[in-house]
Amino acid sequence: MSLDEIFSRRLTVVLIWLTLAAGATYLWIFEPGRSGFFPACPFRLLTGFACPGCGSTRGMHALIHGDVLTAFKFNPFLVLALPFLIYVLLRHTNAVLRKQPINRNRLNAKYIWALFVVILGFWIFRNTPLYPFPV
Repeated sequence: MSLDEIFSRRLTVVLIWLTLAAGATYLWIFEPGRSGFFPACPFRLLTGFACPGCGSTRGMHALIHGDVLTAFKFNPFLVLALPFLIYVLLRHTNAVLRKQPINRNRLNAKYIWALFVVILGFWIFRNTPLYPFPV
């Protein structure tokens, strides 16, 4: 692995973490829907239905302020998926800092399809009157 490639990978990781820190700081300061600039969901604007990501910004705001239950009410999928996303990012960061090769997709296709079905089911279910959480 060349020095340029190592530098590029490390720079990418640093920029990812800085972007996440800036986003978290912005969410700490500004509450979505009350202050700050938070664009509306284009899918919801066009159809009137909630997408799987609707409520994620408000949910992250609640999580940053330590309110897990409110975050779960805004978007339960976000709260359940976040530990996995953090794990993947930490694992990637660790590989880059140790100059190890980055493992590409190691998930079996059946797990990817299962995740697709879960997301699609969540998307449909949250747009029914049975969905108990506010959007």
